[in-house]
Amino acid sequence: MQNSNKPHIKTAFTSRLNVKILSSTQAYQGFLNILKIQLQHQLFNGKTSGVITRELMERGQAVAVLLYDPQRDAIIMVEQFRIGAINDPETSWLLELVAGVIEEGEQPEDVARRESMEEAKCALQELELIGHYYVSPGGCTEQIYLYFAVVDSEGLDGLLAGVPGESEDIRIKVLPWNNVETMLNNGKINNATALIGLQWLQIKKLSTKKIENRAGVEADQQLSTHQ
Repeated sequence: MQNSNKPHIKTAFTSRLNVKILSSTQAYQGFLNILKIQLQHQLFNGKTSGVITRELMERGQAVAVLLYDPQRDAIIMVEQFRIGAINDPETSWLLELVAGVIEEGEQPEDVARRESMEEAKCALQELELIGHYYVSPGGCTEQIYLYFAVVDSEGLDGLLAGVPGESEDIRIKVLPWNNVETMLNNGKINNATALIGLQWLQIKKLSTKKIENRAGVEADQQLSTHQ
């Protein structure tokens, strides 16, 4: 017997149809832009919420690139000071992927190539989109296009890079994949974009290894059959 009191659950809400902005005011404007917004939105039970106040940081879109040297089985990362880690008990200097903001009129692929050269002195040989995601949708509009790129890392380890006019002070790190996996496991790499990209590559490597192992077993079986 069906419960007639069971609420109707909607599954296809959209911002345009299911959110009503009542007011939007500038709370702060600097390097970061923060809005104070009052709104109402559709609830899953079919009703409309009361008036909700939210603060929203506007940051636009950005690009990050996982740089990989297949000849050396190494990852190229960048080390730099980050204000968000100012209270970290170990260090405020994080190991990250190359990244940069998409300016008006730019394409993500172009930003990936520019930032890879500015921050890691790398010319990209191949470029593949891993995914596109919100960084912290609970209070920020920022979205990241995350790419995988093949590069040549010869001579890059320890070099300094960055744009002085943007107060960038970057050290390039070329890390063997085995070292990177250890750092993933012990928490030494602790920022979301790097974790997403490196775990994506970890899965790809595991899948490739399984395929190669399966192919090797099948080849051995065929060889033994013909002997």
